Amino acid sequence: MHKCVSFALCGVLITAFIFFTQAQMSDKAQLGRELFHDPTFKGTIDPSKATGLTCANCHADFDETANPDGVIRAGHSVVGVPHRGEAKGGMIKGADFARAAGGGGFCYEHFLQRVPGDKVNPTAIPAEHAEALMAYFQTISGDNKGPEFEIAMLDDAAKKAAGEKIIAMSGDASKGWQLFGRACVTCHPSAKKAGIGPQLVRSRAPRNVDATMTRWATKIRGGGSLMPFYAPDILSDQDIADIIAFLRDQIENTGK
Repeated sequence: MHKCVSFALCGVLITAFIFFTQAQMSDKAQLGRELFHDPTFKGTIDPSKATGLTCANCHADFDETANPDGVIRAGHSVVGVPHRGEAKGGMIKGADFARAAGGGGFCYEHFLQRVPGDKVNPTAIPAEHAEALMAYFQTISGDNKGPEFEIAMLDDAAKKAAGEKIIAMSGDASKGWQLFGRACVTCHPSAKKAGIGPQLVRSRAPRNVDATMTRWATKIRGGGSLMPFYAPDILSDQDIADIIAFLRDQIENTGK
């Protein structure tokens, strides 16, 4: 009897804690939460420019280490953003950090609106939206500093070298299929279907399959256009080699 009462009391306390936490979220933080999941950014993004992506497609808004959901996102969790002080490998820092929503301003222009990376102004995000996102990040972070990581922005030569290193590795197509499902389907619903990203496997194989595989390995590690880069702590070289093995297998079996 005492155990039943204890379990019931725990349930009530947990429910009360969740309610209290939600109740403590300010209107500004709530707006930030909604913006984080909204591809229209509350209707402020021009429909002709919108990609359909949201912040949530590339970043978790929860502690992935404590509560993993199996999804592999290109970016790290936004838990801990207010504690970082810089973003994009130090490209966004100082007074620009908060004004650019902790780096979110880059994604707002590039990934949500297709602005070329070299023309992005991270502080072009509306000030009220940057403030709302930072308020949300603060609410979900508290004292949690989030994951520890280092971002190394690769130049073209480093991207090429990384792709060539990966393509020389042996991959497991079965593991690659699982990784593709966890990391790639947001933009590529399947290898043979286009989404936000292009169709990867077509009815006719590319003339130079090896060159295509190298280009894809380079793109996964280094990014490019709307393709985000996957850092080594998110997808290892072996992980990418496995994904490439899966895609090669799909190409080689097309039409069979």
